[in-house]
Amino acid sequence: MKEMSVNYRNQTVKILLGENLLERTCFPTGVKYFILTDDNVGPLYLKKLINEIPNANYLVLPSGEGSKDTVNVLNIIGMLLELEFSKGDYFIALGGGVITDLSGFIASIYKRGMKMISIPTSLLGQVDSALGGKTGVNYSKDQLTFKNQIGTIYHPEMILIDPNFLKTLPKAEFRSGLGEIIKYGLCFDQELFYQLFESFSLTEIILPCLEIKAEVTLLDEFENSERKLLNYGHTIGHALESLSGFSLRHGEAIALGMLYETEDPLIKNELKRLYKLFDFPGFEFSRMDLITYLKQDKKISRGRIQLPVLEEIGKVCLKEIDLEELLRRI
Repeated sequence: MKEMSVNYRNQTVKILLGENLLERTCFPTGVKYFILTDDNVGPLYLKKLINEIPNANYLVLPSGEGSKDTVNVLNIIGMLLELEFSKGDYFIALGGGVITDLSGFIASIYKRGMKMISIPTSLLGQVDSALGGKTGVNYSKDQLTFKNQIGTIYHPEMILIDPNFLKTLPKAEFRSGLGEIIKYGLCFDQELFYQLFESFSLTEIILPCLEIKAEVTLLDEFENSERKLLNYGHTIGHALESLSGFSLRHGEAIALGMLYETEDPLIKNELKRLYKLFDFPGFEFSRMDLITYLKQDKKISRGRIQLPVLEEIGKVCLKEIDLEELLRRI
């Protein structure tokens, strides 16, 4: 088992990486636990977790982005109040990015912040979304859903990363996590990027991604500067994800976003070669429909947007451009 600590301003996050962590972790005693999971993950792992925390309360939500909304936020807060949970009790996220995002947001606002443990069961969650403190829920209006428009920065006390969870992961979910791994290699680590063209073990891949995420978010916890580098591919990717009605998984949409945001034709070809290797899907869309979503991007201020720009494989920088310039690229 490998251990790693990330010392943020108001919270030290302990990360455990290894196999069979549920049985090997000592959960604090004398407190209450509320476990949130979904109907894909719950049947596989909820009973095993409850065996370690016998008196835990839990809720199983339908899987997918549709559960990441304000209705569930308010319903779950109501449950916590009825069960008399305090700030010192624990909220546990057992699932992928949707569950960790939703759980983190609820934990951050319930009584202005309760304790949290994150147990990401997807590759996307393990390499990216569980670390860094970003939480969020979607906002829907007039049959349009805008991703992560409501959120906070809030860190769990502990993150348990067990590669065994990935053995039951559907191919599309594995590919979604791979989209973020490609981003880490493309933007920060040339060796990691080219390692993806060869055979690799997941443990070898997960740890360097976490180390990159920790280094960047420690420099800029609240996304004022350096942390925006992690958004490569996300401006167009988030718009495509929403436009697809979330039929594109997050990492698949980010992969397409990186392709559109990359200007160097040689690097574009390398990305296409990698995407073909892992059967990444394409997606047809209307430019005008995409612009509707792009204009709601959180990074836009007074008609300008700070975008990560790829200088070469393994090196990225920030540039501020007019929104219209971005739109012309599509």
